[in-house]
Amino acid sequence: MKYVHSPVLLDYILSDLVQETDSYYLDCTLGEGGHTEAILNRYQNIKACGLDRDSSVLQIANERLAVFGERFSSFNINFNEAGQLKESGLQFDCALIDLGISVFHYKSSGRGFTFLKDEPLDMRLDSEGTSVEHIINTYSEKELKDIFYKYAEERFTPNIVKRIMQSRIEKPITSSLELATIIENAIPHKFRSRNIHPATKVFQALRIVANNELDNITKGIPQVLSLLKKGGRLGVITFHSIEDRIVKKIFAELNKECLCPPKLPICSCGKVREVKIIGKSIIPTETEIENNPPSRSARLRIVEKL
Repeated sequence: MKYVHSPVLLDYILSDLVQETDSYYLDCTLGEGGHTEAILNRYQNIKACGLDRDSSVLQIANERLAVFGERFSSFNINFNEAGQLKESGLQFDCALIDLGISVFHYKSSGRGFTFLKDEPLDMRLDSEGTSVEHIINTYSEKELKDIFYKYAEERFTPNIVKRIMQSRIEKPITSSLELATIIENAIPHKFRSRNIHPATKVFQALRIVANNELDNITKGIPQVLSLLKKGGRLGVITFHSIEDRIVKKIFAELNKECLCPPKLPICSCGKVREVKIIGKSIIPTETEIENNPPSRSARLRIVEKL
C-alpha cells in the first residue's frame, strides 16, 4: 500500500513537542500514522498510542505501524473520549491533536470529502455524525446560511443557498460532484480563484458540522490534558481560523491563574493555572508549503501541563 499523506509541521513536532526524555506519546488523531511513524523512528525508547474515530483509516495506520510491535497500540475512539484511557491507568508524556483530514478520506474513502470525484455525499468520520446529504437536503434556508457564513465565511452564501434550495426541489442532492457544481455555478467567474476550487470553503464547513468538529475541540482538549503527566506537552494543529481561535482561547483560559473581575481586591474563584504556553504559534515554512501544499493553512500551538 502506498502512503501519500505527508504529516505537517513534522520538524517542529519532533523538536518542540516531543522531548528526548519522553517515554509515552499519544496521537489523538492518528490518521494514516505519519507523525507517529516519524516519532517512533526518531526516538527509539518511546512508545506510542494512537486514537482515531474512523475505523477504516485506523486499520491502515495499524498495518503501517505494525513493524514497531509492542511499541505501538491503538484505540478506535474519538479524542473527545480520551478520558476513557484513565480507566486503564495510562499516562502520557506528550500528545498531539492534528485537526486535519487524512489524504485517505479525500482519495480512498468514497464518502464525498472531495469535489473532484462523484461520490455519495456523506463526509462522516464515524457513525455518530450527520451526513452532509441529510444537511443539504433537509436543513432550512436559514440554517444553511448560518453554516456557510459562520464556518466558511463565504461571501456568496445567499447565491449558493438559493441554488441549493432550487435544486433540491427538483430532486435530492446526493453526490459530491453535484453539490460542487451547484456551488461553482453560484459564484461569478471573476471571483473564482485559479488555485482554490470555489466549493472548498463550503465543503469544509459542511464537514465541520457533519462531524461536530468544533465541539470535539472544546470537549477533547481537557480530556487529553488529564492524561498528561506534569510537564507533559500538548500540541494542537489547526487548519481553519475558527478552529485556531477556539484552541487559542482554551489555552489562554487554562494559562490564567485567576478568573475574578479585575476590580475584586482578593481572588475568590480558586482558579489554578493549569498550563504554560510554549512560544508563539508555529506555521509552516515556504519550503514545506511548496513540498506539501495542504500544509499552507496549518498552525501549531503547544502548551505544557503544570
